[in-house]
Amino acid sequence: MKRLEAQRIYLWCILILSVFSIMGCMDGNWRDKSDTTPGATPDTTRPTVTLTVPANAATGVAINTAITATFSEAMDPSTVGTAAFTVQQGVTAVSGTVTYAGVAAVFTPAANLAAGTTYTATITTGATDLAGNALAADYVWSFTTGAATDTTRPSVILTVPADAATGVAFNATIAATFSEAMNASTVSTASFTVTGPGTTPVTGTVVLGPTTNIAVFTPASDLAASTTYTATITTGARDLAGNTLGGNQAALPAASNYVWTFTTGADPDTTRPTVILVSPADLATDVALNSSVNATFSEAMDPLTITTATFTLQETGPPLGSLVVGLVSYDLLTNIATFAPSSNLAASTSYTATITTVVADLAGNTMLIDKVWTFTTGT
Repeated sequence: MKRLEAQRIYLWCILILSVFSIMGCMDGNWRDKSDTTPGATPDTTRPTVTLTVPANAATGVAINTAITATFSEAMDPSTVGTAAFTVQQGVTAVSGTVTYAGVAAVFTPAANLAAGTTYTATITTGATDLAGNALAADYVWSFTTGAATDTTRPSVILTVPADAATGVAFNATIAATFSEAMNASTVSTASFTVTGPGTTPVTGTVVLGPTTNIAVFTPASDLAASTTYTATITTGARDLAGNTLGGNQAALPAASNYVWTFTTGADPDTTRPTVILVSPADLATDVALNSSVNATFSEAMDPLTITTATFTLQETGPPLGSLVVGLVSYDLLTNIATFAPSSNLAASTSYTATITTVVADLAGNTMLIDKVWTFTTGT
């Protein structure tokens, strides 16, 4: 009997300990609300500035321009304001407002800048991405104004799909290239719309790409097969000087909407993009120290995926050297991505360029493998 009673006490102890253990785990999970995805890798990658308009050291800049900085990823809009994005003439701060949309921040001066004057723009480490990662250091660049204002209307110079295109993949996004850099806050679902069939609006998102002259409309779901759609960019879209769009619905100098149509086919686009040409060529030698690095793709790419995070340059290893600082841009007209180092490359040095499989075409297809090539600079 005593042995049986001891076993019962032992079992009760085990049961009680198990209950407390379970409650402890539950309590811990209740407290740690951030740990909602088992095995999830936290985002610790710092954002970078991938492009500025005006560019660093630019001259002859229009005195009525706004200043744009494009980031390598989406930022926390609450951290990208006049505290983090400043413009100065010497030590005198320029009064203005900051707007943020897509991956670009725009500083709009309260009045025209002074002619023939050098200005310094700064993005501070107060700017963070959506995960709270800050820039590694303040990003600073300068430019010099000219004497004139910019009064030229922007225009649409290329669309993908093209006007009247047929057999368009129904899982594709719609893109438009402007003749110049645009104000990111004016290129949105309010100014870039897609309808079809007929006047039925297509739900989607609009983002101005890293080069600030390519707008991408991404439908929320696949378009219908064998259906005609109409895309419209309205005069609500403006350049950095505030000039409204000169579209194709009226003759210049009048402002007007830009409208085009296309018809989908019966099949989706499942073809992976490839890099078909690089410059400098793989294994090239005696490359000029002030060279940019270019890659030509087999098809139109999503400019939002081509950034300093997906197109990199390093001294050749092993191990690979630290990342070369530079700016990345993409031209939808030529399908060429360009990495422009911020300073000359080192002489007689081997470099490795890499484009990762994160880059995608306008249908979301990624490359099968990374594109990697090397070249050696001259003296």
